[in-house]
Amino acid sequence: MKNLINIKIHTLMIIVAMLSWACPAVAVDGVQIAQNVADRNDGQDATSKIRMLLIDKRGNKRFRNLITVVKKYGDLSKSYMRFTSPADIDGTAFLTWENKDLDDDQFLYLPALQRVRRIVSSQKSNRFVNTDYTYEDLQSREVKQDTHMILREEKIDTYDCWVLESIPKRLDDSQYGKRIIWVIKEIYLPIKIEFYDKRNRLFKIFTGKNIQKIDGIWTIFDAEMNDLKKEHRTLMKTEEIQYNRNVPDEVFTKGYMKHTQ
Repeated sequence: MKNLINIKIHTLMIIVAMLSWACPAVAVDGVQIAQNVADRNDGQDATSKIRMLLIDKRGNKRFRNLITVVKKYGDLSKSYMRFTSPADIDGTAFLTWENKDLDDDQFLYLPALQRVRRIVSSQKSNRFVNTDYTYEDLQSREVKQDTHMILREEKIDTYDCWVLESIPKRLDDSQYGKRIIWVIKEIYLPIKIEFYDKRNRLFKIFTGKNIQKIDGIWTIFDAEMNDLKKEHRTLMKTEEIQYNRNVPDEVFTKGYMKHTQ
């Protein structure tokens, strides 16, 4: 009888071991998820045409068109943005150079002034050309700048997500007290972000919809930033996007910002 019990226990252990090998448990923590988001494939470069819609609290609407270009340089990247219409903003350009362990360099070109202006740290919380994005929103954050913790798992539409809380390690390092981020599990794509002020009050929400796979890269085609305090929204619809087209380095220079297109 004792031998029979030992055989059953031994058989059970083998079955458990086989199941563990076939379906290994994947231990993830907040830092790993944040790093996987940062490392996910989004192409060596990308060029897109975007239709922007601004809606104020009275329901008034303003349309804008712009192009964006991004290119990676090793672990860092550079991005260029240029508005093409309407006439009052046509030619306005914005350039970002990522820096390792330093604040990103950001430059704004206003055609009326015909000069390139550097965005300084004290301006990072300012709204970018009257949209609901601030200059900080348009720069990257290194994973190590924040503490990351998984709050829960949750479904948005058909997507299974991790809900990640990211809190700046230094209070003066961000305008935000924390961000709550919904990350699609299988593809590590943030689909929703809640922004909280330093008094832990929710005041801005980003949501992404219409996710498509283009050239093997998961892409959000419809995005909305909703400023709850100002009751103002910025909607962006990607009308065209191309990846890995070998964008020339010239695009990411201050001289190119004055370029007439």
